[in-house]
Amino acid sequence: MYSDMRCVLLFAGTTEGRELAEYLPACGAQVIACVATEYGQTLIHEGENLAVHAGRLDEEQMVELMRSTAFDFVVDATHPYAAIVTENIARACQKVNLPYYRCLRERSEDSWTDYEKLICVENTEQAAEKLNEIEGNILLTTGSKELALYRNVAGFSERIYPRVLPLENVVASCIALGIPPAHLIAMQGPFGEELNLAMIRQWNIQCLVSKESGKAGGFREKVNAVRKAGITLLMIGRPQEKEQNYSLEQLKTKLCTEWGLQPSVLESDSAADQAAQKYFPMFVSLKDKQVQVVGAGKIAARRIKTLLRFGCQVQVIAPELGEQCRELLEQGKIIWENRCWHAGDCTAEIVLAATDAHDVNEEIVQECRRKHILVNRCDRQQDCDFYFPAVVESDGLVLGLCSGGADHKKVKDTAAQLRNYFAAK
Repeated sequence: MYSDMRCVLLFAGTTEGRELAEYLPACGAQVIACVATEYGQTLIHEGENLAVHAGRLDEEQMVELMRSTAFDFVVDATHPYAAIVTENIARACQKVNLPYYRCLRERSEDSWTDYEKLICVENTEQAAEKLNEIEGNILLTTGSKELALYRNVAGFSERIYPRVLPLENVVASCIALGIPPAHLIAMQGPFGEELNLAMIRQWNIQCLVSKESGKAGGFREKVNAVRKAGITLLMIGRPQEKEQNYSLEQLKTKLCTEWGLQPSVLESDSAADQAAQKYFPMFVSLKDKQVQVVGAGKIAARRIKTLLRFGCQVQVIAPELGEQCRELLEQGKIIWENRCWHAGDCTAEIVLAATDAHDVNEEIVQECRRKHILVNRCDRQQDCDFYFPAVVESDGLVLGLCSGGADHKKVKDTAAQLRNYFAAK
């Protein structure tokens, strides 16, 4: 019914694009993934069925690329606000008569429209005009690409604190526009609520400018921080999409139906499917082993407490400590690196990716894979080399319970029953 190998041109550059760059080759497709920058290229790792093309393309260059290979179809997984790029891709597909699929990041499910200090505008130009009516410092979380459009804001150099990618050319362009180095926040996002709130307080921010980037873009975390700080949220609405679009999961279903593309082992969260991916319950000594934990929230604290019971040395990398991790630090049980994670940081024997930023966790996993370091990721069980079991200890016995990520409630309930059983003996 279907040919053995489909050839796909993927325009990536987002979290969804990177996931498709893994998913489509796993479905047996030959994929060329296009990203705009060299930095984007580092986030997608070439493989047997995956090649990466780095560099911005105009419409005619897209047409030329589409004609260079016998592609079956094109997937546009670019950013929701990259309206011109999306229009170019769609027109290029029309010129060469290639099927076009738009994978669009889902909107945030959180209720933010009732925030009393919310101001909505349609585009960057309107945002710049509105900022002239707002007093105080401004945290600009919309990147560097459109920074020049804000130069007419009163007190541009004194009031604006742009948050941009930590790339040499990006930093240089911001400084050339008149942004003082002390106002430049060059960090890779998305960012957690605590870090957003810390930045707001650090620079006495009175207005945060954001696009409605959705869950994967960290929009919810921005809104929560703004609410806590009680400052103005200036939100730039999404461009109107002209083409039919699909969420990531909807697109996977569509490509399976129309092109027969699906992984050789179907992804599923059911217990039956997870049983095919059992983890061997090996008991190992952690005494004096070096463990790095990136993140310091509730999940990180819970796992750190479990690890500390078995004698390992724990280093935490995080710009802020949650209450439980701070208590562990005060007790001298952990070492704290007060900063964000950077590429190259993974040096321990075991690493836990426990941040609330999906992109950061993904990068940590990829680095650990390259270095052959055991890694556990808190937000994606498929990326875990090992799971954290429910641990039951009694009279010299140590029991570890795990369902392979399929049924956490069953594990929790069974562990409680075992603890009650041993307590009653």
